[in-house]
Amino acid sequence: MLPYKNTIPVAAHRGNSRFCPENTMAAFRSAIALAPDMIETDVHMTKDGVLVIMHDHKVDRTTDGTGLIREKTLEEMLALDAGGWKGEAFKGEKVPTFEEFCILMSAHPDILLNIELKDYPADSGAFAYESADKALAMMDRYGLTERSVVNTWSGELNEYLVEKYGDKIKIHAYYPQFLMGQRQKRYVLDYAYCVCLFGPKERPVMDKRDFDAAKAMGVEPWAYFPTEEPALYDAALEAGAVLFTANDPKWVMDYLKAKGLHE
Repeated sequence: MLPYKNTIPVAAHRGNSRFCPENTMAAFRSAIALAPDMIETDVHMTKDGVLVIMHDHKVDRTTDGTGLIREKTLEEMLALDAGGWKGEAFKGEKVPTFEEFCILMSAHPDILLNIELKDYPADSGAFAYESADKALAMMDRYGLTERSVVNTWSGELNEYLVEKYGDKIKIHAYYPQFLMGQRQKRYVLDYAYCVCLFGPKERPVMDKRDFDAAKAMGVEPWAYFPTEEPALYDAALEAGAVLFTANDPKWVMDYLKAKGLHE
């Protein structure tokens, strides 16, 4: 079990991403100042084998560049402006390396981590496995593994990680299982530490029986919503959510504090 400090923990999604350019050092420092229970981030590998932080597979949405991360060198990634899209105050913010993030978080041992691996075997074959192995090795090097979950939308990659690393890592997966692709061989609740449950667009909170099914298998049911709507959080709590990942972690922590569920 992760050492949770609150009844319902809160993870800062891509840092304090509601107010800062997501997955930048500015967003992570802003999140740390809020003292969330956890920070979530996303890891890709460049063409020359360096791990960098960004959510999308392409740089187009959150930088002034274009193209796939795995087709760019580190030098090309560091030349991008990763902050200007969010506002003039963030212009010139750089794409962080994963090592920069690890160094920062090693100085904040009370904050848990959710590390999402973004290179998938279905897209890039052996490249994805190399990327995942490098990320886990770096987490070990900086003493982050034990306080982290490892997250990927590829069920195939999840199964590789379970087979290779076993109980050394905690797998964060997704539910329903079909969200993680077509090449899966195992039932997700047999190996996951936690699952983030996603209902359909018209009903984002899944039924209580789905949360109960996870709990019955010893798997923590988590929830994420792109916007902060009290009705969604109330419904998720009623269904059995035990952790929230949020773009505005302060709002969620305040919401839970009012219910006696967070400090």
